[in-house]
Amino acid sequence: MQKVLIISYFFPPCNLTAAERISTLAKHLNKFGYYPIVITRRWDNRIKNMIDISAPTPTEILHIKNEFFEVYQIPYIPNLRDRIYTKYGDTKFTLFRKALSLIEFSMQRYFNYLIPYGNMFDFAEKFMAKNTDIKKAIVSGNPFITFKFCYLLNLKYKTKWIADYRDAWTTSEIDEFSRAGIMFKLLRKLDIKSELKWVSTASAVTSVSEPLVSGISKFVGKPPKWISNGFEIGEFDNYINLKPFENFTVTHVGQLYFGQDISMFCEAFKKFIDKNNITNAKLLFPGLAFNKSQEARIVELMSGYEAYYECTERTEKEKILEIEARSHLLLYPAWKGFKGIIASKIYEYISSGTHTLVAPSDNGEVEKIINTSGCGTCTNSVEETVAFLEKTHQLFEQGIKLKADLTGEKAMFFSREHQAKRMAELLDVI
Repeated sequence: MQKVLIISYFFPPCNLTAAERISTLAKHLNKFGYYPIVITRRWDNRIKNMIDISAPTPTEILHIKNEFFEVYQIPYIPNLRDRIYTKYGDTKFTLFRKALSLIEFSMQRYFNYLIPYGNMFDFAEKFMAKNTDIKKAIVSGNPFITFKFCYLLNLKYKTKWIADYRDAWTTSEIDEFSRAGIMFKLLRKLDIKSELKWVSTASAVTSVSEPLVSGISKFVGKPPKWISNGFEIGEFDNYINLKPFENFTVTHVGQLYFGQDISMFCEAFKKFIDKNNITNAKLLFPGLAFNKSQEARIVELMSGYEAYYECTERTEKEKILEIEARSHLLLYPAWKGFKGIIASKIYEYISSGTHTLVAPSDNGEVEKIINTSGCGTCTNSVEETVAFLEKTHQLFEQGIKLKADLTGEKAMFFSREHQAKRMAELLDVI
């Protein structure tokens, strides 16, 4: 059993989706010859809003060990910007906080003490000095400043490492879509230099889709491998026998982004209601109220149909699983026109056994996943979506719920255990 060091800012008990990818590797890599040792930050506060992320933790290092892996949780000590934010939120010192953020983002690539979680590297450096039998590592970004940690470990200890991108960094199409301005462009130039420098010592790069990792690989000049986020086998075992909701329920879980065209589905849903005089349908957005701008987007799009939709704050994972299992459809508006953007919720949708509706489709990677797994339907227009809702609602009226089939080999390809195996295969050859 070879030891492998994993550095990830996000890891359970953090309840953000970002923690699940590395949690998967930690849980399953031991089945394929590797014993993971994870270095992460402490997550003592359950994340209900953005302020919770910046809150301080107790100052002790926690060491947790089980039969699959071990974890070192490093205290989080907020910097001045975080302390101001946790005390006043967005109500005071906004410009001052932005100035502090600018200094941090521009200078932390040169000075580790400006990284709020730089103590993760301090611990990793000392740990590697005492554990010379560890020869390989994985670091998961973002935050991408953590790539610097393995860059430095490679220089000092010749550690072979994999740069795992949960999202693209400077090759991201999303950032170009959602951000603009002179400061963004200046910081992007610094990021480009940092990415090329730090990843130059990596042995390979991985990411969540083939188009993303291909673009990253071409930019940094490192061998690519696609490792999907995948779904956990048995995650819904406690929920599969629950009765569906009494109302015909379509659910979108978690966050939306402006690159996702939710307006097409909202228009279709309203037409479906009006055309068929529907009184027993509900559109749920659990967790969306965490992002007020996206909640406002739904409020505007669904104006006049308040009785038919609901947005809620962040919801406990167990409740989310129940909602997904009891819904009649799970909604995923894909990033149309963007290559390889795959939210991890698509795999959880597949695992739930509830039929997934991708509307609109990306005509790309998400559609491939749906078609390969056989767990959903893609639509590309209001009319097509209305027709599908009508057909599914008719089945609902007959007491029939569309389900996803997870028994096939093609669907099981996307299991997290299989993805951990593929990561182990990469570790074998670096």
